[in-house]
Amino acid sequence: MTCKKVAGFGCQIPPQIDHVKIYFDQQELPQEAEKFYSRHERSKWKTEIGNPVRNWKTEAAKWIWEIKLHNPHLRIK
Repeated sequence: MTCKKVAGFGCQIPPQIDHVKIYFDQQELPQEAEKFYSRHERSKWKTEIGNPVRNWKTEAAKWIWEIKLHNPHLRIK
């Protein structure tokens, strides 16, 4: 899958913090945006196994999945 090289679509690494905040706000977890961003800044935008992050939205979706997996009350709308 190719990613549009346009700010906010996921391929811009590192992303702008404002784009990350918007994405997490859309997922109804705005409080997680800065945690996610800070963690990836510390790792220099590398995955847990050391590969470069290619799409930050994919990593954000995994982050959100883990939160919702461990907090069932967040899954209910």
